[in-house]
Amino acid sequence: MNALRTVIAALLWLAVALVVAVGVAGIAATMSHAPGTPARAELTWDGDRQSEPAIDAATADLQALSDRVDDLGATARDALVQVSAGDVDALQGSITNGTLQLRAIDAANTKLGGSIAAIPHAGSDWALDVSGSTRQRYEELRKTSSLTSTLEADWAAFTGRALDAATMTQLLALHDTQTAAAAKEGTAGRYQEALKALDTSDATIARARGLRDSLAKSSDVSTLTSWIDRNAAYDAALRDLYEALIQSKGRVTATVRNAIDAEKAARAQLPPDTRPLVIIMSDIEQGGLNQAVISIEQARGALSAALDTQEQIKAGPSEPPDATMAPPVDASQSPG
Repeated sequence: MNALRTVIAALLWLAVALVVAVGVAGIAATMSHAPGTPARAELTWDGDRQSEPAIDAATADLQALSDRVDDLGATARDALVQVSAGDVDALQGSITNGTLQLRAIDAANTKLGGSIAAIPHAGSDWALDVSGSTRQRYEELRKTSSLTSTLEADWAAFTGRALDAATMTQLLALHDTQTAAAAKEGTAGRYQEALKALDTSDATIARARGLRDSLAKSSDVSTLTSWIDRNAAYDAALRDLYEALIQSKGRVTATVRNAIDAEKAARAQLPPDTRPLVIIMSDIEQGGLNQAVISIEQARGALSAALDTQEQIKAGPSEPPDATMAPPVDASQSPG
């Protein structure tokens, strides 16, 4: 009987030990599921329910900001075309539009900042209140606050160079027209009128040199300088010819012959077509115009990526394919 009691007592103690062990294991398993994880979703349900609408509202403001930067990017691309065409009037319109768009960007960015600040449960201890995905969406939104910080400086740099570049294109074309008009007067024997027309060409060359000096701070102006110098030399040769003809009263003297030879030599140094203008504009664009537009495009890309990230986090991780499922059988490929 004593042996039987001993066996029964041992079994009872074993049963009690098993119950205690299972209980401890359950407590440990529960404690291993930290707040903010899917395993303890019930602890963050209320915080998520309060935070998610505010995060969605901030994401909508982020979309609005992205749209405004898209508008500025389109305006900048139009302005580049207008620079190459020397269309100063259209460029002025684009600069005005871009400046207004920058104000809209600033307003949208301010609204986004206010929306992010209004998201509840965003304190240092909020891991106890919301899930990991909610925290991640908030942190990703916070990163967007500086994405447009350089746009105002980029646009200011772009507009200054763009106006100079477009004005230069316009001046080069204007000079050609003025010198051609002077030559037409000289061919008709109206040498005084030709000299007056060359005065306007000289003034245009002087303006081009001044702009060249401004552009030299950020661009390679060697081709532009060569163009200006050669055209100025031709204008000077024409002036010498017409003054010699006035002195000789239209007679072909030795001085006139020398002036004719000098005019031919200067004309031979002029570019035969507009290809140097393409090189000039390319040099100017590489000197900061393209980079300013690239900076705007980079901001657009970063905002778009931030919106994609919000969508991905909100959608949650994609379900992995079930490896136990056999692939569907295409009956059309089955034998028989």
